[in-house]
Amino acid sequence: MPGRFSRRILVVEGDITTQPVDAIVNAANETLLGGGGVDGAIHRAAGPELKEECRMLGGCRAGEVKITRGYHLPAQYVIHTVGPVWRGGQHGEDELLASCYRQALDLARSRGLKTIAFPAISTGAYGFPLARAAVIAVRTVLECLSRSQEITRVVLVCHGDRAFHLFQDAVTELFSEYDGREDRNNAAPGEPASAWQEGGLGEQARAEIQIIEVIHGIRIVNKERLVDEIVRHARTRQHMSRITAALNSWVAIKGIVGETEIPDDELDRIMTGIDK
Repeated sequence: MPGRFSRRILVVEGDITTQPVDAIVNAANETLLGGGGVDGAIHRAAGPELKEECRMLGGCRAGEVKITRGYHLPAQYVIHTVGPVWRGGQHGEDELLASCYRQALDLARSRGLKTIAFPAISTGAYGFPLARAAVIAVRTVLECLSRSQEITRVVLVCHGDRAFHLFQDAVTELFSEYDGREDRNNAAPGEPASAWQEGGLGEQARAEIQIIEVIHGIRIVNKERLVDEIVRHARTRQHMSRITAALNSWVAIKGIVGETEIPDDELDRIMTGIDK
């Protein structure tokens, strides 16, 4: 995995409580008072002081984050996040999971933290499909790393061979596009930005459509036309992500399989619905 991202993102199989990083992320429940799986392991390793500090935080909602000290952990801090419970994929689960990773990285950056380790959020008792979670997690991490240099290392800590291979495959599949984007984001002062910024929206749309293909195991034969139409319609990167999220929901609802062509009128309906 050549390129700068190979030094900034790492997939490992192991114990998140032993990671020598500035912060580890806890896949917590809404109370933040401990539970099973990764949550329980982190509380046990950190000691009772962690629970006492968590009592003062007033809980946490799905997709959001809170931070505490790490106490007896090697990590100085624990960033607690509540992942979505899987309910079939039609209740904003993808967006909430992405928010967990994005908000944790934003919080780490705001605190001046350089290294952070994540578990596979929501893939245990909360039932989020592992392959789907891997793509969303890796995509979100790479997107954040492509925008900022403050975070120098993200470790994705997996439990078991299957999780490790799915996360590693997602990194291998997605990193090259973002590695190229990082090159452009690091362009020297004075270099023209307008051309790559315009193209960057196309890259984002293409990447997000590719994720839809990976998640659902399909191939969209008119992908390039979709990219052009979405870029023409989107006002901001966030607006674009809302369009592709709605497209993802449509694919899931329709039960699309194999090769498919997204009808122009359906894309128009999706984009019009987003603007209402």
